[in-house]
Amino acid sequence: MGKTMKKSRSISWVITLKLLVAVIAAFVISCAFSFAILYTSARNSAFELVKQNAFDVSEEIYSKTGEYYTQNPDMVQYYQDYENGDLKDKLLQSAVPFVYLTDDNGTITAAGSEEYIGRSLREIPEIDELIDAYYKFGRYKDEYSSGGMTQKPALDLDGKTELYYCVLSIPKKCGFLFMGVDPEEYNVTMIIQGAEEATNRHIGQNGFIVLADQTKRVLTSASTDAEFLSEIPHSELIDEFFSEDSSRVTVETIHTSQNIGENEDEMSYIQGKGTFWGKEYYYTVSSVSNYLFVYSLYPVDEALSTVDTMMKFLIIVELVIFTVLFFTVRLLIKRTVVKKLSAVNASLAEITSGNLDERVEVRDTQEFDALSTDINTTVDKLKEYIAEAAARIDADLEVAKAIQSSALPSVFPPFPDRTEFELYASMKAAKEVGGDFYDFFMLNGDTLGFLIADVSGKSIPGAMFMMTAKAVIKSLAGSGLSPSEVLAAANDKLCEGNDAEMFVTVWLGYLDLNTGMVRAANGGHNPPVLIHNGKAEYLSLKPGLMLALMEGMKYQEHTVQLHKGDILYLYTDGVTEAMNKDEELYGETRLKEQLSFGENIPDTNDENCAAAEICNAVTADVNRFTADAEQSDDITMLCIRYLGGV
Repeated sequence: MGKTMKKSRSISWVITLKLLVAVIAAFVISCAFSFAILYTSARNSAFELVKQNAFDVSEEIYSKTGEYYTQNPDMVQYYQDYENGDLKDKLLQSAVPFVYLTDDNGTITAAGSEEYIGRSLREIPEIDELIDAYYKFGRYKDEYSSGGMTQKPALDLDGKTELYYCVLSIPKKCGFLFMGVDPEEYNVTMIIQGAEEATNRHIGQNGFIVLADQTKRVLTSASTDAEFLSEIPHSELIDEFFSEDSSRVTVETIHTSQNIGENEDEMSYIQGKGTFWGKEYYYTVSSVSNYLFVYSLYPVDEALSTVDTMMKFLIIVELVIFTVLFFTVRLLIKRTVVKKLSAVNASLAEITSGNLDERVEVRDTQEFDALSTDINTTVDKLKEYIAEAAARIDADLEVAKAIQSSALPSVFPPFPDRTEFELYASMKAAKEVGGDFYDFFMLNGDTLGFLIADVSGKSIPGAMFMMTAKAVIKSLAGSGLSPSEVLAAANDKLCEGNDAEMFVTVWLGYLDLNTGMVRAANGGHNPPVLIHNGKAEYLSLKPGLMLALMEGMKYQEHTVQLHKGDILYLYTDGVTEAMNKDEELYGETRLKEQLSFGENIPDTNDENCAAAEICNAVTADVNRFTADAEQSDDITMLCIRYLGGV
């Protein structure tokens, strides 16, 4: 039966099609994104421009209107009369209405009627706010007079007349001079002051300012398109300022020069886009007062003219760039299809170097897809075979570990009926099985033999050599040879057939339980630590060569006298060479400091003998030092505490 082959497209065709789709999509997205940015920027700039012009005109109207009233002839004459001391009498004699002289707290000291003297102008909320503003902005501390206006009309003390109030502060004489202004007169003045600002201000080339009153009439405009004194388009915007629940009116704090010099006022305004006199504008409508409104208008076509120009330029530039990019990339890809093969070869290199988790995923075409699948299937099968072999090895290692553990003495105390000494030993392998070992045995009724050793190899080979060395040394020690003779004979036996060129360091000692005398020989091992009266010192016994390196070696025998309570601590280099994450060694100095117990030397308790407590203390300190660092070598130790004869 024939195999149906899946029809696939050529690499060149697939690449060209996908590249064309990607380039077209990128071009469209880029143009759309550019247009959105340009349009948003132009619109925001237009809104900011009309808002700022509306604010500027409103501020100028406030400022110039206030200056007009605080500097008008009547106010100047009142101030001069006050300076001459004649104001009080002139006000009373002429019964001048709505002119008040107060102290610095607003209490009336002179007025056109005596009934008002002693009352406080702070009874009028708008004046109360105005006086507080002088103190808030520190204007009253100046040594010269300054003027200002209330921002809206208020009922006079007579409770009937609604007035605006202009004020002069007189810091040198601690007082204020107030004069009421008729609202209609004030509004006319605002229109006069605003007309100059409106007619002389242009926004861009064709934008302009329009003033309107609360009756929705156009009062003045700089535009020839706007019909003077006609009803303004979108007059419903004025109604929004009088609505209690308007959502379109925005209130913004601005800095103005009206009322007490530099001040903070709230400006209410509405922004949007609408048609005025047959043309579309961006607009801001701000409220100068409940009577006067400023329309700031900027043509939409003018605001967006730069967007059209920039978009035409960007489309041409991007079209050229993406066209060149398409043909360049297409040509390069066609010439570098071989990179697919390079990717496959790179994955194969990873696999052959041992990284069996590497996957070949070059699947753009039928050929590469089939190749990737075949390679990955082969690697998966190889991983299965390796996993099966690893499982068998793990099982063998578990058996080896059990055999090694059973070969090392693990019952403590080992000789419960002997009270001349305490003994404890432990071995923690770096791998499943280790190369370190220890042993102890009674040679006769009064002599304890003990040793500690470190084989050069690890895992199964090290464990096998360890078992051989342990058996050889124990057998020779039991034959009655001295420690030095045992090491010499063991060295010769271990050299026989040592094709793997492994070696072992050994420290062997015989302890006379009656006298405390230790006879020892050192085959290249670390010096033991003697703890006497809580002070730890290394035994400086000259070591011989490690075993199994060279036949015919001789070993020197040494003696060490133990006194009652002395402790002999033996260890392998896995203790002193334990390494933390910063690659710092535990070291002999730290071990010596740890074993220098002083008066705090561990003693036998219900759970452990003193020798076990010492080994546990060293183990705990090594674990603290290495923390989470991986153990790199076997850690083995043996401790004997000599208690003397009974």
